[in-house]
Parts: sequence; C-alpha cells; structure tokens
Amino acid sequence: MSDKKAEKNYEKITINLPAVDLGKIDYLVDQGFYNTRTEFIRTAIKQEIEKNSFTFETVTKETSSVSGSFFVIGAANITRPTLEKHLQAGTKMKIFAIGACRFARDIDVDLVKETVESFRVFGIKKGAPGVIDFLETLRYIP
Repeated sequence: MSDKKAEKNYEKITINLPAVDLGKIDYLVDQGFYNTRTEFIRTAIKQEIEKNSFTFETVTKETSSVSGSFFVIGAANITRPTLEKHLQAGTKMKIFAIGACRFARDIDVDLVKETVESFRVFGIKKGAPGVIDFLETLRYIP
C-alpha cells in the first residue's frame, strides 16, 4: 500500500493532556515500551475500543437488520450510479456509518434529497458543497 493511500485512512486529531500524563507517556517512550507518543495513544485508543466491542456488535445487529438500511463499519463510498439506481427504483437509502462516508464529487444536493431518507455518520463525512450540510439536517430513522 502506498504512503498516500495509508494517509487517507487516518484523520489527524489534537488532544490536550495534563503535563503529568504527557510526562508519563514520554517516560514510557524513553524506556522503549513504545516507539513514539503516537504509538502509545493509538494503542490506548484501540484498547478502549476493544473494551467496548459489545456496543459495536449490538449496533451492527440492530442496524444491519433494518430494511433499506445501508450500514457500514469502515469506509463507505457512495457513488452517483448507486443513488441513480435508488432513484429509478423509487427507493430511499437509510445510511448509518461508523468510520467514513464519502459521497462522490459528481453527486449534488438534489440527487441526495431524492434518494436518502435518513443519515447518521460517526467519523468522517465528505461530499460536494452542500451535500453534507443537507445530510446533517436529516435524522437517522432505523
């Protein structure tokens, strides 16, 4: 995998830590427990997510069983042909994602209004100007 592709899977965040906690992290890095602060923080986050895995299993079962729902844990790329199929069929999507949801640049607000019934994304949301703003006005209805 190229470095550019790997970078797309990460989102930069900023956190504020008390000086003592940062010092403890730096000490662990200095002692060789972790290579970098970033490695420590990623490891800690992954451990917390694992501790709460039951929550994700539950939402997966509940949401994926809903008729007409589009559910993903990971990255969802919504394309114009996908929405056009729903438009032709007279159906609307219920989108629920944990991770990332990207709408292709050629998708406009009018097409989204005709094809998306409800929307909820925890993580990264990207789309053409106005698309995400409109989607944020929708309530997720399972």
